[in-house]
Amino acid sequence: MRAVVLIAVVVGALVAMLLSRPSPAPGLEMPRLTYVTTAHQLGVVGYRDPAGAISPDGTRVAYSEGRNVRVVPVSGGAPQTLAAGEGQIRNLTWATAGSLIAEETGTSTRWWEYSPSTGERRPLWDGRSSQEVKTNDFRQIAWSTDGKSAAAIVNSKDGPELWQISEAGMVVSRKPASRPSWVAWTPSGDLACLSNEGGRPRLSMPCDAPALKTEPDIDIVGPIAFSPDGKQIYCASPNRSGMVELWTIERATLRARRLTAFSRDAYAPSVAADGTTLFKVQTYRTFVADAPAGGGLTRQLSSFQAETPSWHPTKPLVSFTYGTWRRVMDDAKYPDIAQEIGVLDVGATLPAVKPSEVIAHSDSEDQAMAWSPNGKWIAFHSHREMSDDVWLRPADGTAADKRITFLGRGAEVGWPRWSRDGRTVLLDGARKGDGRSVIYVIGVDENTGQVTSDLCEVRAEGFEGELTHAEWLPSGTTVVALAKEGPGRQAILTLPVAGGRPSVVHRWQSEHDFSGLGVSPDGRSVAFTAPAPDGYFQIYRVPVGGGPAVQVTLDPSNKSQPSWSPDGSRIAFTVWSYEAAFWTLK
Repeated sequence: MRAVVLIAVVVGALVAMLLSRPSPAPGLEMPRLTYVTTAHQLGVVGYRDPAGAISPDGTRVAYSEGRNVRVVPVSGGAPQTLAAGEGQIRNLTWATAGSLIAEETGTSTRWWEYSPSTGERRPLWDGRSSQEVKTNDFRQIAWSTDGKSAAAIVNSKDGPELWQISEAGMVVSRKPASRPSWVAWTPSGDLACLSNEGGRPRLSMPCDAPALKTEPDIDIVGPIAFSPDGKQIYCASPNRSGMVELWTIERATLRARRLTAFSRDAYAPSVAADGTTLFKVQTYRTFVADAPAGGGLTRQLSSFQAETPSWHPTKPLVSFTYGTWRRVMDDAKYPDIAQEIGVLDVGATLPAVKPSEVIAHSDSEDQAMAWSPNGKWIAFHSHREMSDDVWLRPADGTAADKRITFLGRGAEVGWPRWSRDGRTVLLDGARKGDGRSVIYVIGVDENTGQVTSDLCEVRAEGFEGELTHAEWLPSGTTVVALAKEGPGRQAILTLPVAGGRPSVVHRWQSEHDFSGLGVSPDGRSVAFTAPAPDGYFQIYRVPVGGGPAVQVTLDPSNKSQPSWSPDGSRIAFTVWSYEAAFWTLK
């Protein structure tokens, strides 16, 4: 069996490599592509595509992996790792050939300036915050080709504004714009943006001008970039499968031409002074699997993209999130995200080629469901109605779904879990005051589906980190929580539902945030994800009362989101690979 699993992993990787290679489309003259490097992401939930940009002189590529920024020669070689940040790096741009600007999320200082020559970093513009400049309010900063000016989007009380900032960080101008995004400088010093034209993303040049219509008339997905002579505009646009591909637009005629034909998203161009264009191709593969709780061979449960498994309380069923994970299209058309909820029967032929039952299939992100103990109700996470909340539906589908939390869009609500007595739902979500991830409970009657008590935070006294997931212990008075104590520092805590001082069960170092937990039915052990000596994220278990952690899975693949079966015999989890390959074309 171990040989079968290893062969399956190798064959899957080879197939994925073949599928990720560009294939020419009829009548399309493909440009010359050169592979540069691959960014390896460090988790599934909570991660976005690695950022990347080519230096103005065309000699180096900077890219992110989690909270690390790396710089590698375009011609190949060992990457240089710069000073690590505290949060995930979501955007990168070169201010000049010798200075990098990075956006870091989830921290008190959002924008940082890196020096590749020294490897050090410091807050951009010294992190100044005044009535004129609040650096943390800037989004999608773009630097002019001469390095003397920057531009950014700022969401003001009167709507989105386009700000222009000097090299020293002083505001030069600010003016309203029509829902702008992905601002970019032309070589002549003008500003272009993506705008919203009748619900479709289009290019405006300058940003406050009417949207331009290309031939053919394509949706445009940012970032955008210009050739050194300003005659070509590089962008991405969706194909029929919902993935995006790299396009170029002739500025004089607005004629658009597709440049790539990958099987996954190809996008995010940046251009050097010599015309070399960098872009990235996303590769994201997941499936649901399980293994004996005592350790043993991995069994693949699904052969299609799936994650976040959860067991039915009495039947041999596992629910999961499935879909294509079109990363760029998802964010461009929030909440239209290709994630649905399905179920598979672990007693049937495995691995399953499709869900045995579809629970939720909407134009929203639907994921991470949990059955009530009596099996009558389902709680799940959804982005419906422009929210990020927990919804409830009867398992037999006899009534409409209803929203039971109201934390709102961007609150990043996690995976709901029912108490053993069926009276309370546990979830994590962003606290409105400071945006930190905390634990909540809400009273829900599993017989009627009625909300019986308001959403209430479970206070962890004396704890300054974030609680990113929690599971019930059998007593119903205590929960086990996954805690992020600081950058790269994870912990498992027990915490009274009524609030109080948490107790530490286990601590470890890991860059994989939001990796989930699983609790054994008897409440004696916790399953979690941690980096193993083999270099992969593996499933471990540790006694709730404290003690050494024991590795459960051994096969060479990354894993996350463990979920213990009701009979205690097996642990289900997500197997994943999340990368972005950087290519140049010229």
